[in-house]
Amino acid sequence: MHVSGFPFDLSWFLQFIFTAFVIALGLLHLVKNTASKYFTVDSSFEASDPASPLGGRKMPAALATRDSCEVCGNLTKKQCSGCKLVKYCSERCQRTHWNSEHKTKCKDFQLSGKANSMLPAPMQHGRRGSSAVALVPASGTANVVNQPKEILFPYEEFVQLFNWDKPGCPPCGLLNCGNSCFANVVLQCLCHTRPLVAYLLVKGHRRECRRNDWCFLCEFQNHVERASESQHPFSPINILSRLPKIGGNLGYGKQEDAHEFMRFAIDTMQSVCLEEFGGEKALHTSTQETTLIQHIFGGHLQSQVICAKCNNISNQCENMMDLTVEIHGDAASLEECLDQFTVREQLHGDNMYKCDGCNDYVMAWKRLTIRRAPNILTIALKRFQSGRFGKLNKRVTFPETLDLRPYMSEGGDGKDIYKLYAVVVHVDMLNASFFGHYICYTKDFCGNWYRIDDCKVTRADLEEVLSQGAYMLLYSRICARPTCLKPIESLGKEKEFLKLNKKNPASNN
Repeated sequence: MHVSGFPFDLSWFLQFIFTAFVIALGLLHLVKNTASKYFTVDSSFEASDPASPLGGRKMPAALATRDSCEVCGNLTKKQCSGCKLVKYCSERCQRTHWNSEHKTKCKDFQLSGKANSMLPAPMQHGRRGSSAVALVPASGTANVVNQPKEILFPYEEFVQLFNWDKPGCPPCGLLNCGNSCFANVVLQCLCHTRPLVAYLLVKGHRRECRRNDWCFLCEFQNHVERASESQHPFSPINILSRLPKIGGNLGYGKQEDAHEFMRFAIDTMQSVCLEEFGGEKALHTSTQETTLIQHIFGGHLQSQVICAKCNNISNQCENMMDLTVEIHGDAASLEECLDQFTVREQLHGDNMYKCDGCNDYVMAWKRLTIRRAPNILTIALKRFQSGRFGKLNKRVTFPETLDLRPYMSEGGDGKDIYKLYAVVVHVDMLNASFFGHYICYTKDFCGNWYRIDDCKVTRADLEEVLSQGAYMLLYSRICARPTCLKPIESLGKEKEFLKLNKKNPASNN
């Protein structure tokens, strides 16, 4: 092809245009990612606009903060994600302040630690009056941590959160951002977990967070606050876009397992709580069980092995954050599945038990039971089989009131009775585990049930809820457990552990 006497290669021209377009997109993505390190990328700015349709349902006045926008002075809860010092009511105010002066000051605040020193005195070291010590920051961790102590979050405060009597609001739908139903149902369940919501709305984590980078608990607090205010569905993209930071193998836009995401989310919140006191390596194992997240979801499983020859009894306990139960044989109810979970198992043949009393491999009996029941009990029915694409769609009934006492170890407090408050359902096609859709049923703090299918929220009755083919069940104790998980006898061991840490600080690095 010739244009005005000059040869013209159309295919080369189209290739040039395409290449330039790809480069432009790449540069735009790079600029966006760079800016996101310093700008609070939060679509919930529109909720603070009085003209927005999302501003119709407000949070109770007692829960509102008194922070003002750096530019216009309006009340706001949003802050710069870099220094966490200045507040903004809208993205426009944030960009105006960023371009005028904050662009150069934000990094200085982070590097010099001025952001923390300029906060009011009660906020500099948290809200519980604990002392702090400066550490060399690692990537993604806090640069100031509190001194380790025996109980990280006072259990008495947790009981007050557990008994929080605010009515709350009906659930707010969440937009599906592309295969995000697995995350939407988990976020809805967590938004109806009373002690967690009470903590985020009443006390809050964002002010005392000392992470240098993105924090899931801070972002979830933003999510809960917006769900409490909004009358219209909104996008949880600020959480979905950072799925790899919650779980290493999770990916945005991929179909994932709701139970796996729930476990990753709870583990991430637990890690955030531990980082406030130096992380796992700085704390004794028993002390790690005294965080807010452990008070909510934590419990103890007991594995008891009895030697069939000398009757020697060996008990081992381990921490649990949920229960995964199999659906075997004729089991048709949750209670029967729990019976199978706690049934005695014979150890023999190639699976014989090495008895300390007999000093030999012998036949033995093993039984799993619940030693300390959690305050919030999450049960996953194992419908997806490892190495298979099929799904067990067998009907398994479940009660509104669950009595956990038959499955407890000896020494339970006799008050391990639970009420159902959330159900996750996997709706599949042709019994396939690799394709389907998640919906959930949640009960608000007034006792009303709702069916939530992404952005669609409708009222439901208890009969409809109990007729579902549940994948995950969330129960709340009728009354909080009397004490935290940490046994009194572990205090002496912990003091020895702390002494060793002080003598050998390098061993924690």
